[in-house]
Amino acid sequence: MTRQSARIAVGAASVALLALLLLHVLRPDLAPASHMISEYAIGPYGFVMGVSFGAFALSSLALLVALVGSARGWPGRLGLVCLFLTAVGLALGGAFPMDPATPDPAAMSFSGRMHGVGFMVGVPGELLAVLLVSLALRREAPWSGTRLLPWAAAVWLSLVVMVPLLMQMRYFGIPNRTFMMAYGIWVILAARPLTRTHLVPERVAHAL
Repeated sequence: MTRQSARIAVGAASVALLALLLLHVLRPDLAPASHMISEYAIGPYGFVMGVSFGAFALSSLALLVALVGSARGWPGRLGLVCLFLTAVGLALGGAFPMDPATPDPAAMSFSGRMHGVGFMVGVPGELLAVLLVSLALRREAPWSGTRLLPWAAAVWLSLVVMVPLLMQMRYFGIPNRTFMMAYGIWVILAARPLTRTHLVPERVAHAL
């Protein structure tokens, strides 16, 4: 079960990243520097963004299952809860596309409001998950030499950079993209050690 879940996490995260990269080719009209990735869900090829969000959600949930026996202590347990919240937020983001930009909040559709809920749940969940899970796994043998904390830092740094840029309405699209790209790579690095039988910790080997 652990190995299979880890493989699903790696595969789903890879699909999510590839779909996101593909959208930059399919939608050259949306300049990466000045548009959020959620805007890809509006108009042509919107389903590709839905696939990306859905795959990110699946990878988060699969990683949670794979790490149940490995992420120990309060950081690990809380990190797994945050991974679940991340999966919920990303699933909502994919199921409910954002509305076209409007200055009137009252004009938001149900889909637009739910997309906002997904953002409010998923982003904090993602930030805490990468930090807490990385701390919980940093001394575990299968992850020795795996650079989880630097990629967790990249997720945090992307948001720190994005917030002031978003307030100025300039270049915010770049850190928005690195935020999700860094998260996808982090998921792959966290799951990969568990995709190989001989690296699965003994305490979870019985789950295979």
